[in-house]
Amino acid sequence: MVEAPHHGYWFVLLCLIGALLMGIVPHEGWLTWGRPDWVLLVCAFWLLALPDRFGLMTCWFIGLTQDVLTGAVLGQHAFSLVVIAYIFQVSYQRLRMFGLNRQAGLIALLCLFRVLVDQWAQSINGLNEASWWVFLPVLTTALLWLVLRPVLRRFQYVFEVS
Repeated sequence: MVEAPHHGYWFVLLCLIGALLMGIVPHEGWLTWGRPDWVLLVCAFWLLALPDRFGLMTCWFIGLTQDVLTGAVLGQHAFSLVVIAYIFQVSYQRLRMFGLNRQAGLIALLCLFRVLVDQWAQSINGLNEASWWVFLPVLTTALLWLVLRPVLRRFQYVFEVS
């Protein structure tokens, strides 16, 4: 009997669940404002690492799950993640060639897009935040990419995710 190849997809699922949980863990003080966008980071990594297996539908489902977990407008996170996934799928070969710092800059721009979509959806519902602190996750997410990408890359190799 031939054994199926080990692809380590359980690790991808574990990363996504961990990112969703990190997004709802309560923080106090300035950490509430500076919470990195864990879902964006994990989805961006897997969109670059597995462009043929991790795509629009996966990001849409993850976004809807994030909407339900955070109590956001249904489709808000799904929309922004699908747009980001489309950007990655159209240009993943070029994005893979970027250095780590340049990728962090791209992550910052994509996080800014998610913050703006979030603020737009909240303003439609009359829940708009009138503070510049809402942009702090752009910085923390970009800085965390510098650490998280090499760590996830190593685990991808260790768990043979392909």
